Amino acid sequence: MLTDINISISLEGFIMLIDYGEILKTSGFSNQELSNRLGISIAKVELIENKQFYPNESLAQKIIQFPKQKINLTPPVVADDFQFGQPIKLRRVIFSIIFIIFVSLLFTGFGYQPFWVFLLVLLIGLFVTLPSCFNDYWLINRDGLKINAFSSSSTTKLTQLLHIIPLTQRTISYQDIDHINIIYRTRPRTGPFDINPDILQLICTLKNNQELSIDLNVSLEKNLLTLIRVFTYQGVDVYDQQRVLLTLTKKENLFQKFNPKFS
Repeated sequence: MLTDINISISLEGFIMLIDYGEILKTSGFSNQELSNRLGISIAKVELIENKQFYPNESLAQKIIQFPKQKINLTPPVVADDFQFGQPIKLRRVIFSIIFIIFVSLLFTGFGYQPFWVFLLVLLIGLFVTLPSCFNDYWLINRDGLKINAFSSSSTTKLTQLLHIIPLTQRTISYQDIDHINIIYRTRPRTGPFDINPDILQLICTLKNNQELSIDLNVSLEKNLLTLIRVFTYQGVDVYDQQRVLLTLTKKENLFQKFNPKFS
């Protein structure tokens, strides 16, 4: 372990990422010399030093040649897929339909209103409310990104929820990804009792300039370093202008970091 020369970033005692910024700062070269040796811009050298850019495997291999101590970049261990969003299970859909039927009966007085009123409320629940409760979900593993997407049509989406029509699936290989940005977005809040979470996203920019947004939930924050290591090992550059990863490695709370007036 290389903690004695302070070139590791760790979370909960497990080393996930090499601190490339510390390596560059202690290399003895100026930023111009580092730029020439690494074949990157001075601006990118500064981003690495400030822990706002995590290089892909090819660039990382060049950087780890600077220290006197030998550093090995080991492949990340990925036991399971990283899952973003909730996979659709027929049991959950059926339970949701039963709940919508109950609410429709409640709003129509359990038969007190004419049947057509109950039917109208039920159809609104099925074709408007139910589809909005389910969203696209992603799976990320060592092979790439797999997107399971719903139709924009409520009727078609309902048939997909009922497994009558399959979801649209798209697989993106790591070779198709240009870079990734880690973005933390604060939500406007009406008061201290507004408990809706902020938004933590990965903005994935493909080589054709298409952007894909992946929302991260709170439970995945602790796995974010591993996920980023997967991306960089697969040749994808990762930008972290807000230094979200550094905040997590210091075991600081992201909400308090970006919402100081509520802390």
